[in-house]
Amino acid sequence: MNVHIIGRGGVGSALGRSLRSSGRHRVTTGGRRPQPSRERAADVIVLAVPDDAIQTTAISIAPNLTPGVCVLHCAGARGTEELDACKVRGASVGVMHPLVSFPNARSHPSLEGTTFTVQGERSAIAAGRQIASACGARAVVARTGDPSYHAAAALAANGAAALAFASVRVLTRLGFERRAAERAIGGLLRTVGDNVERLGVPEALTGPIARGEAETVAAHRRALRDVDEGALSAYDAVLPAVVRCARAAGLSKRSAEKILRLVRR
Repeated sequence: MNVHIIGRGGVGSALGRSLRSSGRHRVTTGGRRPQPSRERAADVIVLAVPDDAIQTTAISIAPNLTPGVCVLHCAGARGTEELDACKVRGASVGVMHPLVSFPNARSHPSLEGTTFTVQGERSAIAAGRQIASACGARAVVARTGDPSYHAAAALAANGAAALAFASVRVLTRLGFERRAAERAIGGLLRTVGDNVERLGVPEALTGPIARGEAETVAAHRRALRDVDEGALSAYDAVLPAVVRCARAAGLSKRSAEKILRLVRR
């Protein structure tokens, strides 16, 4: 399968590198400027461009498309309507959204073991599945373009990074070197991710709230008030969500209310 990837940012770079490593498909890459010869030769074109550039890029490449080509974009917050210009030219259109954190084009996240959410026309979904498989990822057919889907991904990815920022600040104030603190919290988050994937939720939840230890939670809050008020605000903001998870894991209502009252005071 000939795959042409448009976009040199984090997503496009990671897809191109992973697909080339697999050796299963012929891969070409380029920027947003149309490349008619590569676009005509492609079986699949992947638009790995910013969300607000998807429609204009689709319009620019549409005249070069061969009927039956599959065109996929990688934006979880947008639907297939962004590709209408390609569809009119006979392309099969769809979405292939990697549930992966891409901070920038210089980082190299592995796609092995991740999940790509795909949707769209039948042949576009099939193409998305093939690309995911070549990258060592799972493909799940589900609706993207719904703000709640993208919010779920942002809550986990961006929320984890923001909480890591708060945790690193606390550790550095306790004497950690910054890179040592970042490595420590990064390693901790990897174990959380492994537990979520292996055990599921709420089973992956650990810690004092899961055990109903209100005294420990109170001590956490007192300590954070002295060390970093911002970290305390983050702790209090996420606490109700942790309690809900703990309740699903079997924490009693009485213990949950005792912990929640610490924040309500």
